[in-house]
Amino acid sequence: MGAGIAGLSAALSLNDHSIGSTIFESSDRVGGRMHSSFAGSYWQNGQTSEWCGELIDTNHKTIQKLAQRFNLPLVDLIAAQPAGSEDTYYAHGHYYHWQQAASDFQAIAPTLKSQLQQAPFPQLYNSFTPFGQYLDRLSAYDWIEKYIPGGHASDFGALVDSAYNQEYGLDTTQQASLNVLYLLVYQPPQPSASSFDWYGVSDERFHILGGNQLLPQAIASHVQSTTPQVAINLQWRMTSIKTNLDGSITCSFATPSGSAQQTFDHVILTMPFGVLRGLDYSGAGFDDLKQTAITQLGYGTNTKMNLQFDTRFWNGTGAWPGASNGTIYTDLAFENAWEATRGEPGSTGIVVLYTGGSNGAAVNLPQPYMTTGPGSPANSYVNQYLQLLQTVWPGAKRHWNGQAAVGTPWSDPNLLGSYSCWKPGQYTTFSGYEGVAQGNIHFAGEHCSTGFQGYMEGGAQEGLRAAHEVIVAS
Repeated sequence: MGAGIAGLSAALSLNDHSIGSTIFESSDRVGGRMHSSFAGSYWQNGQTSEWCGELIDTNHKTIQKLAQRFNLPLVDLIAAQPAGSEDTYYAHGHYYHWQQAASDFQAIAPTLKSQLQQAPFPQLYNSFTPFGQYLDRLSAYDWIEKYIPGGHASDFGALVDSAYNQEYGLDTTQQASLNVLYLLVYQPPQPSASSFDWYGVSDERFHILGGNQLLPQAIASHVQSTTPQVAINLQWRMTSIKTNLDGSITCSFATPSGSAQQTFDHVILTMPFGVLRGLDYSGAGFDDLKQTAITQLGYGTNTKMNLQFDTRFWNGTGAWPGASNGTIYTDLAFENAWEATRGEPGSTGIVVLYTGGSNGAAVNLPQPYMTTGPGSPANSYVNQYLQLLQTVWPGAKRHWNGQAAVGTPWSDPNLLGSYSCWKPGQYTTFSGYEGVAQGNIHFAGEHCSTGFQGYMEGGAQEGLRAAHEVIVAS
């Protein structure tokens, strides 16, 4: 159930093992949160952008191997940045030099290491320490107040808050502090002691050339044309699921031609729990802990704005310190920015403004994916954020070419969230149980991943894991 990267990876693995399957997808396309604005569809100069999932880390090996299998090259975004360029930090109304941020990080590094020793990764529903449970129940906001010198009044504390607000998609008051610890503590080897990364080893280095949606499209094409051929049914929305006495599974659907029912030996549910909790699973036989996970797992309210500019004016020097690479971390409402067109030709450039939590939820559009234009409801939100961007990058308003795209996946009825996010107390209550099968009903998706929650990698890995469960049972 679901033709995102989890469902497609599962179908691909089953297909590789000569096991037939059928995919049912509630939307009118494949890809789920791998959803590209392809060259020629909107932007000038044939440039591309992503409505949702965009950045691939160096350690996201499953996605990389799938891209390689289907001959989809990756763009090395970091290598494409101007030599000697750097991120821009802006907090409390002023620029905050990265050297100072690195120094401030060093002040808390011993605390991070000590906490990791007392709460080793991962803390799970069936395996956790007392200190791990303490950090799980402590909100990320309160962790910043307690363990970062100066708390939110410090520039470093303010930027940790906004960085993790948009990284996980919920306000830090609604997040377990372990979310921060488990990224911030794992720093990659640094060129010097005066370096650090906001998200540790999550380096956000790659993007699929031409658009990430090319990968799910390639997988879909392959499984539809390779024996045993997979049928992909679009606009089939599952409405209920039940387990029969013989262990088979019956699913009901709303389809373009009316209601339908089908029965299967095994079912892999890959839709987000935010969607699943609105369906009828009362006859599925889910145990109490599974139902708790389905009904309570947090989901982010990230909003993503792509704005195209006539030049890449941010590259190089300006009012900001040093030479910019197009990336911003700030306590202003847009929270994070990066250049989406690194490695793409053309004088124009697209910058992503990416926010979450209350800021993300405040962007209230009548449709989840909209562009600017005469009378567009997206116009006012883009102008608000452009004014904030102008604060950090003087000249932004002058260089904007009038084109922007705004995505609010949390308002998409097929998603109802940007990605999953553990709230306070959820690590030690049900983390690690999201993907546990219930009879012949299996679960996959980024929300089932312990190590790669929220990433395309998590979706792909979990699809393969769920398929393996079916293969073993077959």
